[in-house]
Amino acid sequence: MSLMADLLPCIVVAPVFQEESNIRDFVERLHKTISPGSELIIVDDGCTDQTVELLRHSAASIPRDELAIRLVTLSRNFGHQRAVIAGLEVAAKRARETTIDCISVIDADLQDRPEHIGDLLAAIENHDVAYAIRASRRESMMFRIGADIFYKALARWARSPVPPNAGTFSMMRTSVVDVMLDNVDENVFFPGLRAWVGFDQVSVPLDRDGRQHGESRVGLKGLIRLAVGALFGYSKLPLRLMMLFSAGSLALSALAVLTMTVLKLGGFVAVEGVPLLVVLIFFSLSVLAIFLTILAYMVSRNPSPVQTRALYVIAHEASLN
Repeated sequence: MSLMADLLPCIVVAPVFQEESNIRDFVERLHKTISPGSELIIVDDGCTDQTVELLRHSAASIPRDELAIRLVTLSRNFGHQRAVIAGLEVAAKRARETTIDCISVIDADLQDRPEHIGDLLAAIENHDVAYAIRASRRESMMFRIGADIFYKALARWARSPVPPNAGTFSMMRTSVVDVMLDNVDENVFFPGLRAWVGFDQVSVPLDRDGRQHGESRVGLKGLIRLAVGALFGYSKLPLRLMMLFSAGSLALSALAVLTMTVLKLGGFVAVEGVPLLVVLIFFSLSVLAIFLTILAYMVSRNPSPVQTRALYVIAHEASLN
């Protein structure tokens, strides 16, 4: 049950891509539950369907003092995670221009229920961040298995703890959003970044619906891409795997050299030619891999702050009501 009537207004960021089948229901449900004086920032991540037209039609019927709707149009499709950051940038600017202190992020596909924004607002009252934990989810079994493996790997190997089954849906203080925007890198993964910045965070178990209409912008392939980016950007797993492989290769090659030496000195086998050459090459590559692992570890400890280009390009921004 929503508690929005008794809570302060907030700014809601919702990235959209090809959501013509859901956008009107999303805006209508959000309007019915959110406190007057709140704002909705829709980030158009390169939509080519009727999403924006339907959004404009819905916004025209909503009084601005009840829910101000702003459209942020990116110059092309930059991907979900970067669209989230673009929306947070605009939301932080709007928060500084108003007295609103809470910023929420939610997808417009209605898998996360807009009515639950009230639950997050109630939870953040004595905290800095409130994020939704999926108490149940209605995706396909293959997607659920893949998501479970991904979150377990991230929870086990992340540089900072990333809660399992914690997705995009969350509520944050404006001060937290400002810190996040100051620490975004090119390989952005919003839940990982949100966990990394710390502050006083609380989880809120919420049911998650299946997608009502249209196809998911993520899917299994998208989940794999997201998992690879998150594991490389926010976990120690690749470096640990590199260390394990290098050490294992070195140990096996050293064992092979020792075995061949014993066989040669004992007169059991004449070790020479191609087998000896292969073992020596393998040993040399293993030593090289060890030094490359050390180099990778040193680089990971001192990441470069230089970013050559922006994560996204905002083509234009406009109020719709």
